[in-house]
Amino acid sequence: MSVSEGMRARGVRVELGGRVILEGVDLDAVPGAVTAIVGPNGSGKTTLLRALAGLVPSSGDIRIGGVDLHSLSPPERARHLAYLPQASKLEAMLSVSEVVALGRYAARPRSFSRRRDDDEAVARALGRVGVAELAEHPYPWLSGGQKRLVLLARALATGAPMLLLDEPTASLDVKNALELFALLASLARDGYTLVVVLHDLDDVQRHTAHALLLDAGRARAAGSPRADVFVEAAEHTYGVTLVPSQRLGFRLPAGGRSSEPGHGNGGEPEP
Repeated sequence: MSVSEGMRARGVRVELGGRVILEGVDLDAVPGAVTAIVGPNGSGKTTLLRALAGLVPSSGDIRIGGVDLHSLSPPERARHLAYLPQASKLEAMLSVSEVVALGRYAARPRSFSRRRDDDEAVARALGRVGVAELAEHPYPWLSGGQKRLVLLARALATGAPMLLLDEPTASLDVKNALELFALLASLARDGYTLVVVLHDLDDVQRHTAHALLLDAGRARAAGSPRADVFVEAAEHTYGVTLVPSQRLGFRLPAGGRSSEPGHGNGGEPEP
């Protein structure tokens, strides 16, 4: 396993309960960049992310580093990718450290003994998302935003080179959201492949290198979210006119996670 893996999906189709949710969707996600999935409510964003993670039945061709996703067993899949859901039903009275350690067992489901390298991976993951001080806190007592960060740490602790994140900034205040985007850019620079469902088009333009626009289960545009053709497709899809610089702007103070948080290049390698 290496961090040089990317994802290529062609003709993804998902039918649930006799209803077609996705039809003929293509997506490319490359190492070293943040790729966004965006679209109106009900467009199929979460379903596509779950299909890419192998969590819902799908047809079409999905490949990770050239390997057919459907040929992988769940433990093998867990070694390739980690999935952060939009919401978690986890309410067990576990400590934050114990929750993050669950990510270590995904790729070896028949072994539940916690080893020294597991402890080291948990500590690194908690430190990277900035919640190391919560390690011994009971997970159910955390705020919604804190829980999101802990679940992201759990995904990082798996060691998988690909992260699929469903609205990772949900429940985060503006500072924590900016720190999370700076973290994603840092992970991209480290060679991770990141696929992120987002709602806010401004966040997509500011913080991602590539984007896929969905509408009613079909792809309407793909490429740079700042390109004119993508902006025009987004305006048509949402039925709005995008007006640049018409919202409050924020950035982290000097010394934050990134040299210029809030104005990154979406994790694209520097020229």
